[in-house]
Amino acid sequence: SPPPRPHDATFSASRMPPHSNAAWQMQLSGRSGRRCCGWGPGVRMAAVWWAVVVAVLVCGRADGAGIEATLIAVDLSGFMINEDYPPSRLQCQYECVNLITTVKTQNPESTVGLMTMSCGEEDCPTVVVTPTMSNDQSEILTRLHKLNQRPKHPVRFERAMEVGFMSLKNRPNKNQSPRIVAFVGSPLRIENPEELIKFGRTLRKHNMAVDIISFGESTMVNTPILKKFVASVDKEGNSHLLSLPAETCPPGGLADELFFSPLLADFSQQFNQGAPKAESAPGSSAPAAAAAPPPPGGAPA
Repeated sequence: SPPPRPHDATFSASRMPPHSNAAWQMQLSGRSGRRCCGWGPGVRMAAVWWAVVVAVLVCGRADGAGIEATLIAVDLSGFMINEDYPPSRLQCQYECVNLITTVKTQNPESTVGLMTMSCGEEDCPTVVVTPTMSNDQSEILTRLHKLNQRPKHPVRFERAMEVGFMSLKNRPNKNQSPRIVAFVGSPLRIENPEELIKFGRTLRKHNMAVDIISFGESTMVNTPILKKFVASVDKEGNSHLLSLPAETCPPGGLADELFFSPLLADFSQQFNQGAPKAESAPGSSAPAAAAAPPPPGGAPA
């Protein structure tokens, strides 16, 4: 008699050779007399992995969260020992660096480096931690803590931007978006403002963003030139100038103001997701203070 067809009730994998393709398909399906998909396990596994990769890429683009190579440039001049920003300018800068490294290293492919802009006349700003090779937050904070013990030399802003540009330009991962985050808490001596603006256009040409946190005497002396420099670098809103005079500093320090600033807008928006929305008073665009989320350091006691 002719062999039974696959849909016959008498047809089962037990009557087939154990290594036949039809027997393997029926055992995998879990039901006799019914064939499963003809793809092999390797093809199905590859399809699953491709689906995961596409989903991750789509979600990452939708959230606007990309990978970055960030170089944090700090001010270690003698002006930083002042205590007009509680508890001190150096401590506020340290807390802000801690916050920025925490946010930037949320993506494991992002890297963060550290550079001091203060140096002598014959010296050059030094990159302490290379921004293209490390995302170790503890290493950056440890190096900064050691540097805070000897604030002395003035800031060489123009040289620092050039050194930061070369350090980020030679990054091995070209998929990273380069960014310089500079802290300026002392008066700057810009030798050639026109050349600085011209160099800002060079940074823009190489898609390099610059964020500047200006505080202390910088807010009274450096604001005009820093605005022009940031405007020359800015490309589709990727660069910012945050000016924070001492009288507007919140009790929690500069880190509280930095957390809700445009510099960390993406992260603060994710932080605010799920929080209850505050109702605004009639005719006012500001939300009620009671519904504001707690500061980065936690809710006040």
